[in-house]
Amino acid sequence: MESNRKIGIVACAGMDKAVGIIAGLSAFKVCEDLPDKTELICLPPMLTGVSPYPELVKNLPIIAIDGCAQRCSTKLIVKNGGKIKGRVLISDISKKENLALGSASNIGADGVKLADIVAQEIMKMIDRVGEG
Repeated sequence: MESNRKIGIVACAGMDKAVGIIAGLSAFKVCEDLPDKTELICLPPMLTGVSPYPELVKNLPIIAIDGCAQRCSTKLIVKNGGKIKGRVLISDISKKENLALGSASNIGADGVKLADIVAQEIMKMIDRVGEG
């Protein structure tokens, strides 16, 4: 990866579900830990054409964080010309790790732990994308 080329992180924006909150928390953790390697891309302004988000999606390699099987983040990235280099699905990881999702207003200790696990997965993806 070029030293100045960042990886776009796009998370589920489903604020009415625990998976959406966990996706956002995971994205924040990754971007906070790796600010020189990542660019947080906000889904709603990307969809409405607010600069610079549409351009970032088209020009950066993207990691999508989907909350549920609807995979809205993935679909919207592709629809807007993005090239997805990695994806995670919160609902699958919660099942694999046997962690309860909680609610949108209270993700609970399991939700926080899940966000940490997802963030670690994404950081591994960033390393792989950076090598490619």
